[in-house]
Amino acid sequence: MRHFTSTGLALLAVAAFMLAGVASGAGDATRGDTLYHATYGCNECHGDNPGPGFAPALTGPNLLNIINFVTPMKNRFKSTLGQNATDLADIAAWLSSLGAGVPAGLDIDQHGLTGSWYEAATSGQGIEVEFFPDLVAPGTALVQGAWFTFDVAPRGGADRERWYTFSGNAVRGQTNVPITIYRNVGGNFNAAPITSATAVGSGTLAFTDCDNGTLAYQFSDGSGRNGTVALTRLLKNVTCAKGSTPPLSADFALSGNWFDVATSGQGIVVEVNPALPYFFLTWYTYAPSGRAAGAAGQRWFTAQAGYSPGSRTITATLFETTGGIFDQAANPAPVTDPVGVATITFASCSSAQLEFNFTAGSAAAKAGTIALTRIGPVPPGCVP
Repeated sequence: MRHFTSTGLALLAVAAFMLAGVASGAGDATRGDTLYHATYGCNECHGDNPGPGFAPALTGPNLLNIINFVTPMKNRFKSTLGQNATDLADIAAWLSSLGAGVPAGLDIDQHGLTGSWYEAATSGQGIEVEFFPDLVAPGTALVQGAWFTFDVAPRGGADRERWYTFSGNAVRGQTNVPITIYRNVGGNFNAAPITSATAVGSGTLAFTDCDNGTLAYQFSDGSGRNGTVALTRLLKNVTCAKGSTPPLSADFALSGNWFDVATSGQGIVVEVNPALPYFFLTWYTYAPSGRAAGAAGQRWFTAQAGYSPGSRTITATLFETTGGIFDQAANPAPVTDPVGVATITFASCSSAQLEFNFTAGSAAAKAGTIALTRIGPVPPGCVP
């Protein structure tokens, strides 16, 4: 999956992650042991004991996501295990019971690394990232990120805003995630056409702990840009754990990537953080008539507000930031102005609605409602 791209979004949509009617209860771990080893022969590929921390937060729905997404699993289990909600819940319960002895190092195959990250020296730009644990394969997460930044010098107005997306695989036991960097252009604000991603670089995302990391990048678009961004978590850590089983948070599990299928190629990333509590949203889109403007037609906005933990309707101020320089500190610093109001309502863990009203900025006078769908499987612990 490539964040907000037609290719990746279509792939996830076809996978039909949000299938209804799958048991998500505790399950019978003893029976799951028998199902794993004898009934379905999962041990033929994954061993008699997948090891501690294999899937400490796995649920029946997440196991079904893997069956629907990973080709070898689909070929073998789509019409058998994939159709039995009770067996899914029982096998998931047994796998989860293996999490008592999670290794001491930082497991990068966890949703807890999802969130907002930035470098203080270049405040006004940063990245949003989501980890989909065990989605590529057991022990391997799909990582999907978005980078809100600016064009290279000179600094300027909204036409200098730039955003990129990136994706890669995070393998348990490693600290680095090789990524490919993409760019989308040719779109219009909250309207057709759907845009596609073009690879423009590569890099490495790495984490030393739950609150610090780096993004190394090298562009292949002819610009010659390369460097390393020191990353710090913008908001407080909620569910990331090092050397222990990750905790669950119903609010934080809403955090991640959301989009409208009709305007694939743009979308939002949210962080719902009950530790503060605070809500942060980044919106990756285009100018109202951005289709013919190339990269200068890109636009991004943020929305920020405190909220009441447990709330599923959050109203936040929309902001637009201008005057920055790509991966550099600008003097004077970028200017962040309020440009409107947005209200997001989470109808469930996989569907939401975004109402917006821009009163200023490059999208001034734009107002409306967007039906949002979560990209990828629902994180563990989510409660609508």
